[in-house]
Amino acid sequence: MSVRKYNNFDLHFIFDLKNEKIHFLNAEYVHPLKQELVQELQQDFQKDSNVKTVIVFGSGVEFRCSSYSDLDLCIERYDCDRTFHYEAGSPNEAVDLLYADRVGERLRREIEEKGIVVYDREGEYV
Repeated sequence: MSVRKYNNFDLHFIFDLKNEKIHFLNAEYVHPLKQELVQELQQDFQKDSNVKTVIVFGSGVEFRCSSYSDLDLCIERYDCDRTFHYEAGSPNEAVDLLYADRVGERLRREIEEKGIVVYDREGEYV
């Protein structure tokens, strides 16, 4: 099951970029506290040819994000049997990784409505 990504920008705040090194897709919609981690993860997304699209949702795209918040990622894969492994971040940075083909209906709706695409291998959501 694929998640439809709407990028409902009208529902989101536009944040300042944390620094000049931040340059991933839709970075201005990710909270500054999570921008560096998402930037680091870009290399892991690019290295894994199974990663089709990555969506940030939850507190990472809202003002309520804090240094204690985890980063919620939903990954759309080509091969649903292969898992994603990443090297980015430090041990104290929590990443909650979900796969689009395994999320329930309620969470799927939240991701569709509030999620922001931060990686798009095929350029479908640019």
